[in-house]
Amino acid sequence: MSPVTEAGLTALRELRRNLRSAKGIAMFVLFFVGGAIPSVGQILLGQVVDTKTMMAKPLAERQDVFEDFLLRVGYDAVTAKHVSKCPPELFTYLLKGALIFLPWMIVLIGFDLIAGEIQHRSIRYIAGRARRSAIVAGKALGVWGVVAVMTLVLDVTVCTVMLIKSDYPADLVLSWGSRIWVFTVAAGAAYVGLVTLVSSLFRTPIVALFVGMALMFAVLLTGWIFGHFEATETVAWAFPSAYESKLLVSANPLHVLGGVAALIGWGAAMVAGAAGIVSRRDI
Repeated sequence: MSPVTEAGLTALRELRRNLRSAKGIAMFVLFFVGGAIPSVGQILLGQVVDTKTMMAKPLAERQDVFEDFLLRVGYDAVTAKHVSKCPPELFTYLLKGALIFLPWMIVLIGFDLIAGEIQHRSIRYIAGRARRSAIVAGKALGVWGVVAVMTLVLDVTVCTVMLIKSDYPADLVLSWGSRIWVFTVAAGAAYVGLVTLVSSLFRTPIVALFVGMALMFAVLLTGWIFGHFEATETVAWAFPSAYESKLLVSANPLHVLGGVAALIGWGAAMVAGAAGIVSRRDI
């Protein structure tokens, strides 16, 4: 059996296990409620209104207001003009909210990805049927699949409410909604890789959980700090947050594709490191 087939079968097993388990269902509900309620609430109650007529402002005026906001928070003029076409509810809650919340959900879902198997020695039985590297890659792909499913359901829910309750054109909602889903899934790849690497280092899942939380906080905070100072801006490219903020929402399609590829590549490098560790350690 080829390594690709072994990884694929392991990924399907991991996907089914997470989606059916109590932990997976609880994480899904938490993620869905935490994302859907603020987004839907903003759609229903947070419209920009004219203070004289108390009616929702025309679409063009709302886009101008959003563009001014983007310029104030640090986006360049070209990017701000491009992103202003995105409904603010999708950008602020569905994209930015997910990028803040998603890393922590991935830690909670995947902290025992490898450590749990090593602690209970169950990896010995799996390793007799598949290569260790394929097991690690397959498990990481399975968690990434869970992330893709969770974010897709959230994305579809919010976009459906927008199509029903907002006056944004359907093509605009669907276009940006699908792009945001791709962006969040790409960002998820990076954090799944990081959590897989941490989980491969420990035999005890609870230790992997606490170390994963601490390391995730350090990576997010360090990337954010480096990205906000011109002197350290180059160093910021070593962290996923740089690709999220500088490339994913660019007006240049090549920059967007580069950001997606970089995030997936960052995660793949972490998984490769985890595979190397598991291949060499005593199980």
